[in-house]
Amino acid sequence: MPNNLKSQFEKQGFLVVRNVLDFNFDLKPVLNDMEFIMNRLIDRFVSKNNKSKVFKYDFWKKYTHLSKLKIHEFDQYFNIRPPRDNITKDCEYFASQSVWNLVKNEKILDVIEKIIGPEILANPVQNSRIKQPEKFLGKNTVHDGLSGRTPWHQDAGVLSRQGQKQTDLITCWIPFTNTTIKNGCMISVPGLHKKGLFNHEAGFKGQAQIKDSELLDKLKTTALEANIGDIVLLGKHTVHCSLPNNSNNFRISMDLRYHKAGQPSGRDLLPSFYVRSKNKKNISVTSYKEWLAIWYNKIQKCVPKKYTFKYTIPTFKGTSRDLINLL
Repeated sequence: MPNNLKSQFEKQGFLVVRNVLDFNFDLKPVLNDMEFIMNRLIDRFVSKNNKSKVFKYDFWKKYTHLSKLKIHEFDQYFNIRPPRDNITKDCEYFASQSVWNLVKNEKILDVIEKIIGPEILANPVQNSRIKQPEKFLGKNTVHDGLSGRTPWHQDAGVLSRQGQKQTDLITCWIPFTNTTIKNGCMISVPGLHKKGLFNHEAGFKGQAQIKDSELLDKLKTTALEANIGDIVLLGKHTVHCSLPNNSNNFRISMDLRYHKAGQPSGRDLLPSFYVRSKNKKNISVTSYKEWLAIWYNKIQKCVPKKYTFKYTIPTFKGTSRDLINLL
């Protein structure tokens, strides 16, 4: 692993670190668990006459078949965080042993430590995404960040006001399929993170997106192409988006996030906890069952509020933080 990871990251605002994870040991178990979820959905939603046939489909064909059944909040069954709104005590989200193993993966934490130091908390701002070829998506999902394109944004834009100001958030983006320009990799503008947080606005379904983001399309961008086993690191002010998936294949990814101990998570209703510390007494969550329990307990406290998180889209007074005035 290169020794100058931190300086590269601070210069660019992003970093592709090669060959960190092993597909069979670290990643394939997550895909296996996703297929287990698909089999549950097949049993629940596919007609009795078709069920045995659909069970024999491969991973991709199962998912494609299910996606056409108009299952309510279908993507949420494969997302590693609970839904934001209309939260219930038994809400669906993807929390398998294999996901827990990734959250605390020592190879990932070795890289994160080089950027933010040895006192590391797992941050609850996390997602997993299964993106079909865009030609298969309906018009109402093309710009959905989970299943379609993600707009130009900064990850600080989805934190609380306190988190936007105080949290050194690191995104660890993990591809489960080789990710290229053709199938919708992320792109970024090197060095633009040094300008700080830009004014954002509400985009599709209220997603935070940078105001006047069409200006970014005219700048020189870097494609963050990554292969299976690589990880992509992003800072909280890194300007990035994802391209459309114009291939014939799926693109699967997961974004885990971490931040320095002693800082707010930016989503205070959800759990953050030590995953690495020089003081072993700080490591209070040590097993899959304990991890499930802290998420369950936090979710129960969210039920009366009917949401798991809220954030104020960063909009500063005046135009001093408008993209056009900072380029």
